[in-house]
Amino acid sequence: MDAVSLLSADLAAICIESLFYGIFLVLSIASLYILTRRGRETSDPRIGGTTLWSMITPMSLAAVSLFMTNMAHWIINVYRIFQAFVILDDETKRLEFIGDLPQPSEVCKLSVLMASLIIGDMMLVYRLWVVWAYNKVVTFPPLCSLLGLIVCAIGALYEISRAYEGESLFASAPGDWITANCVFTLCTNVYSTGFIAWRIWRANKEARRFGGVNLMGVLGILVESAALYTAWTILFFVTFLLQSNLAFFFSDTYSAIAGIAFMLINVRVGMGWAPRATIRSALSSSIGPFSPGANGPYSMGRLTVNVTKVIHRDDGIDPPIKFASNSNLELPGPRVQGSAA
Repeated sequence: MDAVSLLSADLAAICIESLFYGIFLVLSIASLYILTRRGRETSDPRIGGTTLWSMITPMSLAAVSLFMTNMAHWIINVYRIFQAFVILDDETKRLEFIGDLPQPSEVCKLSVLMASLIIGDMMLVYRLWVVWAYNKVVTFPPLCSLLGLIVCAIGALYEISRAYEGESLFASAPGDWITANCVFTLCTNVYSTGFIAWRIWRANKEARRFGGVNLMGVLGILVESAALYTAWTILFFVTFLLQSNLAFFFSDTYSAIAGIAFMLINVRVGMGWAPRATIRSALSSSIGPFSPGANGPYSMGRLTVNVTKVIHRDDGIDPPIKFASNSNLELPGPRVQGSAA
């Protein structure tokens, strides 16, 4: 007999999930603020300034979606706990209610959980795609495992919804789909994180040779978030294979962990807790103040400088942006044409 009862696992899960949900809520608000601010900063004032469309990005949509799925998951779990321990006054009925797989609230809870996992994996594949400069060959394997996760999630929900009353989650039909789910999400996370980390490490190695910014902070943030999610997936997978009721504990807190792992990257990089590329005016720092023809033997000719800016982001969220200045810098004297990039 399992050392952990189903009721104990559910009670512990709602307590820990509430704690995780509070952390996730704070990170979500901070992440949405950072993504909104970034949308304002990167909008081009020449084409109408900041608009709503400039702030709608894959990352902001994912952040909002995860916020909604995590909130729904927590609300459903609270409802189920109240239903079991407040409305039902018999322990046998409580066990029957909590263990009833096709019960509508249980199916809804598992649906939003699957949605959270799919959104998290989608954004990880998206980050891989951006960091590898939209390389389709590198992105193809995790894209296949992501599609496998979606198919298995649908299959698991279908089998659970048609399970007979009293059937265990560890039964062959739902259990096989859930096992495949874990395998696919592990493959997606290990592959994508490994390739992103290798790309950042190579870029950092090349950048340091020329005195560029250190990207190891970004690499550390990515690996730490991926390790948190991967560790929770492995814990759930192992307890599920052992058919322990602890699997229900890890399952109920799984959605919050997926959201925290995603938001941590946005917040820690966005708040400057990792090195970020900066744009500096090399022109003003190198020329300095001067008075043409006043203090030197050489007269300064008239110079027109066209400045082209290239903005590189080290967080892997947005692609490089390149634009040319719409104004020229003119210095007195005979006209000499030049450009700086």
